[in-house]
Amino acid sequence: MTVQRYHFHCVGGGGDAVFDLTGRWVPRPRTLGQQADRTAQALMNATPGMDWTDWLVDVHDARGRRVLVRACVDVLCGR
Repeated sequence: MTVQRYHFHCVGGGGDAVFDLTGRWVPRPRTLGQQADRTAQALMNATPGMDWTDWLVDVHDARGRRVLVRACVDVLCGR
């Protein structure tokens, strides 16, 4: 099994962003969705009352390739 580093960037529709510059090691790529959900939840918990409608967690591998996009509102709605 190959462990890879992934970056979980949070990007808003208005050009706001929180970039994950260090990334994290993920041993099982099938857990990327859960990791993205935790990233979104942590950001939303840290900034309550904000409108998360246009925010995404944009996941990239170590080479900069997009591997997953998750809408923050999907996390809020439990989708």
